[in-house]
Amino acid sequence: MSVIYIILLCLSFFGIWLLYKKYILQKKQRQLLISYKEKISEANHYGNNLLGFQKYFARWDEQQYAQKFKDLRKVIKPGYENLGLDEQYIAAIEKFTCTFDEISEIRKAYNDEFVIKDKKAYQHLFDSLEEYPLSADQIEAVIRDEDNNLVLAGAGTGKTTTISAKVAYILEKKLASPQELLIISFTNNAVEEMRERCRKFCKHIPGAEDLDVRTFNSFGYLVNRQCSKQELHLAFGGKEDAAKAFLQENFDKLFLEDADFQRKATNFIAFFNRPDRDEFKFETKDDFIKHEQSFKNETLDGKKVNSKEEMEIGNFFCLFGINYEYEKHYPLEPDDRNADYSSYHPDFFLTDYNIWHEHFGVDREGNVPNWFKTKSPYPTAKEYYQAGMNWKRGIHAKYGTSLIESYSFENAEGSLISNLKQKLVQHGVILEPRKPEDILPLIKKSAYYEDFINLFYTFLGLMKSNAKAPDDIIAKSRDRRLKIFMDVFKPVYHHYETQLRNRSHVDFNDMINHAADYIATGNYSKPYKYILVDEFQDMSLGRYELLKSLKKQNPGLKLYAVGDDWQSIFRFTGSDISIITEFEKHFGFTSTTAIFRTYRFNDEILELSSSFIQKNPSQIRKTLISEREAEEKSFAFIGSEITGNRDAHQEAKELAIRSVLQEISTLKKDAKVFLIGRYHHNIPAGFKALVKDYQALKIEYYTSHGVKGMTCDYAVVLDVNSGILGFPSEMADDPLLGFLLHEGDSFENAEERRVFYVAITRARHKNFLLYNVLNPSKFLIEIMGETDAPGSMAGKCPDCSGQLVERKGPYSAFIGCSNYPQCDFRTRSTIATNNA
Repeated sequence: MSVIYIILLCLSFFGIWLLYKKYILQKKQRQLLISYKEKISEANHYGNNLLGFQKYFARWDEQQYAQKFKDLRKVIKPGYENLGLDEQYIAAIEKFTCTFDEISEIRKAYNDEFVIKDKKAYQHLFDSLEEYPLSADQIEAVIRDEDNNLVLAGAGTGKTTTISAKVAYILEKKLASPQELLIISFTNNAVEEMRERCRKFCKHIPGAEDLDVRTFNSFGYLVNRQCSKQELHLAFGGKEDAAKAFLQENFDKLFLEDADFQRKATNFIAFFNRPDRDEFKFETKDDFIKHEQSFKNETLDGKKVNSKEEMEIGNFFCLFGINYEYEKHYPLEPDDRNADYSSYHPDFFLTDYNIWHEHFGVDREGNVPNWFKTKSPYPTAKEYYQAGMNWKRGIHAKYGTSLIESYSFENAEGSLISNLKQKLVQHGVILEPRKPEDILPLIKKSAYYEDFINLFYTFLGLMKSNAKAPDDIIAKSRDRRLKIFMDVFKPVYHHYETQLRNRSHVDFNDMINHAADYIATGNYSKPYKYILVDEFQDMSLGRYELLKSLKKQNPGLKLYAVGDDWQSIFRFTGSDISIITEFEKHFGFTSTTAIFRTYRFNDEILELSSSFIQKNPSQIRKTLISEREAEEKSFAFIGSEITGNRDAHQEAKELAIRSVLQEISTLKKDAKVFLIGRYHHNIPAGFKALVKDYQALKIEYYTSHGVKGMTCDYAVVLDVNSGILGFPSEMADDPLLGFLLHEGDSFENAEERRVFYVAITRARHKNFLLYNVLNPSKFLIEIMGETDAPGSMAGKCPDCSGQLVERKGPYSAFIGCSNYPQCDFRTRSTIATNNA
C-alpha cells in the first residue's frame, strides 16, 4: 500500500507541476496576445480593405498580405479562446486566423463576387463606349485585374474595343493615372486605331489625351535615345528592302573576294538550298509529288528536274562546266521498245562525252519506297523497279553506250557528289571548276537566290530577336545543313554588325534588346502601374524580356495581354507562339478570360475555320460563337485547269476573278471585296482594270499577312495551290528557322495553317477560293473534305492517291490525276470515282 501511495503522491505532484506549467504558459500566451491586440486590429483592418469591394483582389495583394502578417500568425497558438480573453478580442483573433489561413479561397470567391458587383456599378460605362453595349465576356475581361491578365480573343471578337475599354475602366475607377499606363501594339496603324479608340472612350477624363500608346519599336527607340551616350540612328532607315540590299551586296563581295566563302556559299546554294526529306518516309506518291511541287527543283543553269537529288547532280555538272541534257530521248530499235517502260529517257546525257547517267531511287539493299507501284507479273514494287534497272543496263550493254549510275542511298550517306566525281574521272571526264566570277551570275539568276537572301534576312532577325549569337546556335546542334548555312551566314552577319557599330545605327531588334538591358540595369525608370499589350500572339523573346524588365522594376505592375494564338503569323519577325500558349509559365500567376463571341462572320465560316485551325494540337482549344446564321453556302471553290506560261496563268486567274466579282455584284452591289494572296506578287496583273470595271464594288488587294485585323463582305483567296508560293508556302517553313523557335510549335505547316486561317476569316458572308485543279493546295483539299466537294473533284487517284479532276481533252472529257505529268492516270469515265 505504501508503494501505491508513494506512486499516487508522485503523480499528484507531477500533475500539479504540469498544471502550473500550463498556467504559466497560458499566462504568457495571454499577455503576448494582449500585446498584439493592435496588430490584430491592423491585420483585420488591412483584410477589410482587401475585401471591401473597392478593387479587385490580385495575387500580388495576397502575397503582400501574407508576407506582412505571417509572423503574427505564428504567434497565435491553438486554444487561444481558453485564455480568458474578452469575447470581442477572441472574435477578432478568429477573424484574422480564418482570413489568413483561407486567404486563397476567400480571394477567389471575393473576385467572382466583385466582378458581378462592378458589372452593375459600371454598367453605364460599358453601355456607353460603343454603339452596342459590351458583351458579358468583354465586361468580365475588363474587370478582372490580376497581376497578369491574358484575354484570349477570337477573330472578330473586338480585341481593340476590349483593351480600350480596359483603359477607360482603369481611369474611371482611378486605379492609375494616364501617365502610369503604357499601351502597346505592333504596327503604326494599330497604334493609331488604339489611340483614337482610347481617346474616344476616355474623352471625359482629364489627361486622357496624353495616354502613351506606342509600338514596341517606338518604345524601344525612346528608351535607347534617353539612355545611349551616342546619338543613335535607325539602321537602313527601318526599311526591309534596304537591309536586304546590304546583305546581298556583302554576300556578292565576299563571294568574289574570299575563296573559302565562295566555296561554302556555292556548296549551300547548289546542294543544301532546300531541306532533305527521305523519299522512304512518304506514305503515298501524292505526298511525295506535293512535297516536290513545294520546291522549284531547278538547276543553276535553269533546267527543271523532278527531285532534289537530280537538282544536285545537275548543279554539279553546271559548276564543273559539263554540258548535259536532261531526260534526253534514247532511240531504241522496234524489238527493244518495252510497253512496260514507255519510251526511254535516261536522267542525264553528257553531250561532250556521250555518257548516259541514271539516278536510281533505291537504298543499299535495293529497296524502294513503299509508295512505289508495281505492275503484273511483278509481285512487289521492288521487283518491278529492279527489273526496270536491269532492263536499262541491258539496253546500254546491247547498244554499247556508256552508263554511269548513282543511287539515293549515296545522298542519304552524304557521298552522292564525291562518288559521282570518281565515276566521271574514271570515264575520262575532265572536271574544271568554274571561276567565282562565272558562278556568281548563275547564282544570282537562279530560282534560289532571292529565297536565299530572304532566308538570310529572316534568320538574322529571328536570331537577334532571341538575343542569340551564331556560336550559341551552332553549339546546340549537330545538324549538317545548319552548319553549312552558318558557315555562310557568319561572315555576312559580322559585316552587318560592323556596319551598325561604325555608324551608330541600331536595328529594330537592337532597340528592343538594348532597351530591356537599360531597364534591367536601372538606367531607364518609370513608375508604370499597367502595361496593356494588344496582339500579344506576336510577342518575341526580345519583347518578352523587355516586359519582364519593366515588371521587375515595378513589382506591383499589372500586365494586361490581349491576343489570339490562332492568328500568330509573324514567326519570321521573331514571334514565338509559346509566349501566349504558355503565358503563365512565362509571367507567373495569371487570370485567363476568353472573348469568343465573334461579330464578323457567320456560323458556317466559324465552324469550318475553327475546325481547320484546331487540327494543330498545340493551338489553345476554343469554342467561338456567332449569332449570325449563314444565308447561303459560305465557301465556294473555283477551280481552273491552268497550264502554260505566266501569261496563261494570269489570264485564267483574272477570268475566274471576274466571274466571282460578277456574282458578288448580284449579291451586294456596293460590297467590300478583298482579293487575298499569299504574297505581293499574287496580285492579278490586271488589278487596276478589275477595279475600274467593277467600280460599284470596293475592291482591295492584301497579302494574307497584311489583311490581318481587317474585315470585308466577301473575300476572294487567290492561288490556293501547292508550291513554294502557294498555301502552304514551303519557303516560309524552312527547318533552319526552327533552330531559333520554340520546339512546341513543331506541327507540320503550323505557321502556314494560321496564315490560311487569317485569310479565310476576313469575310462576313462568303469566301471564294480560287485554285488550279491540276495543283490544288493540301489545305484546300482538307477543307473540301469538310464541305460539299465541288463536281470538279472526282475522288482519289488509284495510282498515286492524288486528286482526280474532270478535264477536257481534244476529243472528249475525261478524269485525270491532278499530279500530271508526274502521274498520267486517266479514265474516260466522267462519273465521279469513289475515294480510294
